[in-house]
Amino acid sequence: MGSSIAGPFETMVQGEPWPDGIAALNVAADGIIAFTFLLVPVVLLYLYKRRGEGSKREAALVKLFLLFVFAVGLLHLAALLGSWVPDLVLEGLLKGAAALLALSTVIGFLCLVPHLLRLPSRGRLQREAAAHLRTLEELKATRQTLEERIEERTKELAEAKQRFEIALRGSPISMFSQDKALRFTWAHNLPEGLSPEGIIGKTDADILAPEAAEAIMAVKRKAMEAGTSQDLEIEFELGRRERAFYLVIEPLHDEAKEVVGTASVAVDISERKASEQQLRAVLRELTHRSKNLLAVIHAIARQTAARTTTVDEFLDRFGARLYAIGMSHDLLVADDWQGASLRMLVEQQLESHIDVGERIVIEGEDVVLKPEAVHNLGLALHELTANAEKFGSLSNSGGAIRIQWNYCEDAKTLKLIWEESGGPKVHEPSRSGFGRTVLENVVGKALAGDVTLSFPVTGVHCEIVIPAAHITSRG
Repeated sequence: MGSSIAGPFETMVQGEPWPDGIAALNVAADGIIAFTFLLVPVVLLYLYKRRGEGSKREAALVKLFLLFVFAVGLLHLAALLGSWVPDLVLEGLLKGAAALLALSTVIGFLCLVPHLLRLPSRGRLQREAAAHLRTLEELKATRQTLEERIEERTKELAEAKQRFEIALRGSPISMFSQDKALRFTWAHNLPEGLSPEGIIGKTDADILAPEAAEAIMAVKRKAMEAGTSQDLEIEFELGRRERAFYLVIEPLHDEAKEVVGTASVAVDISERKASEQQLRAVLRELTHRSKNLLAVIHAIARQTAARTTTVDEFLDRFGARLYAIGMSHDLLVADDWQGASLRMLVEQQLESHIDVGERIVIEGEDVVLKPEAVHNLGLALHELTANAEKFGSLSNSGGAIRIQWNYCEDAKTLKLIWEESGGPKVHEPSRSGFGRTVLENVVGKALAGDVTLSFPVTGVHCEIVIPAAHITSRG
């Protein structure tokens, strides 16, 4: 029997060739299994590389598994090739390679067994996942709580800021901070003439006059060096007018307690200073006028004493004159010693007769007299009233008095006319009494004006010319 090479479908089974159908099925199966077992590792390795996840041990495990699959593919490839080309050497080599790959896979798996045993079980993973979910929920709840607190604190800060701004709005209090180089970093409610945008990044020397800036910056440096609060009261020109400020300067510290700048509060005390100066001026004026008033009272006392014969008579006349002076003084005090209304002065001196029907007539545009004129004219009106009560129009029930005043033609002087009528017949007195002396000498000289006193039969007539220097304004 001659030797021959078997064809692809002439596979031998126990020395006998396979039927063609069975041989074809065997070859097709080996081919498909070889193709899939070789292709699957390549695809899986590609997908694993694309994912880029997992540890080195997991990568090793995957590669070993792929090698094992690849080894199985090689076995079937060897069987397929053996069906076409029965080459025992090639088939042995392929099977040997497959055996080595399979053995390497087994060894690798054995090495990875301890690691595989340490991998968490499904239950443990579920418990850990549940724990992570609970932690996540707790974190969400904590986050919500924090957001609510932040919102609450933000609202409180906004309300505090609003109250802060309302408290300072319209007040003479300014606040600002500066860094260690004394450059302004923040400012609020600055005085007129300054704005935050105009001073941020600048120093006092860039804003104020040199002398004022030097004095203020010296105190601020002292506050930083000493680490204690400092204060300063200073006046300087700002906004084209003289201003006065009281400053309180505090050192600013960082978390390490190092001085990093200053925080200052400036209170505008310009109005207080002006009030103090005005008060001093008023006090000086009051002292001056008080001395003059005491001199007048002293003269009145001496003249009254010289023209009275009894103590009671002296007390009555002197007391009435003091009362008249006191009423004029009350009018001045009511108007902060600035002056008094002429009409009110006249009505005050005639207060006991002002309601007597048409017997008292007062005419004239009201004007405001200066203090010196109020005192002297009040004393003159008192003497005229006292004389009218004793000898003139107010001594009977039929007399009347007309008091009127008008500006003279030059509009620089004011003429007041006292005119009596209806009283007893008047005769010029043979001697000059105290009232006449007050009118013609004291009042006339004190006002630097003219006083004309006449005694027609119908009643006393008096004209007092008051210079414009004693008139503050028209009422």
